[in-house]
Amino acid sequence: MAPDKIKVGIIGCGQVSRVGHGLAVKADGRAVVAAAADPDDENRGSFRKKFKVPAVFSDHRNMFKEADLDAVVIASPPWFHRQHLKDSIDAGLHILCEKPLATTPGDVRAMVDMARGHDKIVQVGHSKRFEPGFGRIKEEVDSGTLGRIYQLSIYWHYYIPDFRKGWLKKAIDFLKKRGIDLEKKYGTWRYFDKRAGGGDFFDHAPHYIDLMRFIFGEIESVYCVTRRFIETRAHEDLACAVLTLKNDTVAVFEKSTLVMGRPSGFEIGYIYGEKAKIFFEAFQEYTHKKMKLKSYKPVNIIPNIYTPMRVPGGLKNTLYFRQMRHFIDRIVGQKTVIPKYDGEWSASIEDAALAVLWTLAGYRSAEEGREIRREELDTL
Repeated sequence: MAPDKIKVGIIGCGQVSRVGHGLAVKADGRAVVAAAADPDDENRGSFRKKFKVPAVFSDHRNMFKEADLDAVVIASPPWFHRQHLKDSIDAGLHILCEKPLATTPGDVRAMVDMARGHDKIVQVGHSKRFEPGFGRIKEEVDSGTLGRIYQLSIYWHYYIPDFRKGWLKKAIDFLKKRGIDLEKKYGTWRYFDKRAGGGDFFDHAPHYIDLMRFIFGEIESVYCVTRRFIETRAHEDLACAVLTLKNDTVAVFEKSTLVMGRPSGFEIGYIYGEKAKIFFEAFQEYTHKKMKLKSYKPVNIIPNIYTPMRVPGGLKNTLYFRQMRHFIDRIVGQKTVIPKYDGEWSASIEDAALAVLWTLAGYRSAEEGREIRREELDTL
């Protein structure tokens, strides 16, 4: 191992590390995965084989004792994040922690306090900030091209069947007996483990709540409706949130795992402004497929003419790669510059905390049947 490489340890060898963080570290010539920890033998072994990791551990604390590390990626389930952050801080490491930051208001606030006393980098993996398409949208909003923003409509839909019943359960059980555990491979704890904090809304709403604050400004209130239609799941499989932002912008965010036959993008969104509109399609990040953007401006008398907007492609421009590049840049003291957008663009731990608190406010709204306002976040 080259002595000048940033030595990165990874806690959690599941899907996000296999297809995201591990590849991103490998792609950055300044860093190397020096060690990894996961309590699951299969996850640990397959990750070691794929990335040729010199040392793997069943306990991250042993990794910290025995491996020479400069930084750590915390990619464990979110209910472990508080302890893993504390242990990483005690080990004196730079930290990239996955989102959601934590599952409870108490853990979120404790993590913010911990990070503020740490003299190394603490970055949270709100990776959509690093998607070039959203960077382009921010440029358009900041430049005033769209004028006043009236409305955001974002739909994140896909279909996850009930695989704890019927023929699908039989097929999964059949494969599991033969050593192929699909539930573990695809992280289905999100649907069945009550420690997860919520369903797909809890897992994914923080992405767009963070983007709303990053691009459009502070959130003032949220009203949310949730439903659980598939009874074998521990949490909701449908959520619809209406958020008000500063300047009275209204944002609608839908998250559903019940929508069959998705026609196009993994995520679809519209940004309606006074002068123009933007339409986007974002694809599952693991496919490394670039986002599609189109703009519409009223031109003469010709209606509905959309103009494609350029978004850079290629692996080096995918969100996990850009996120890791920025993390390593910060460690070595460089400054990441995006064309036309130059600044600090990673999520701070305070940003990540607000993303979780607003998501939890959505759940409170659904439970109590009322709007939750910003001043009530402190009561969560």
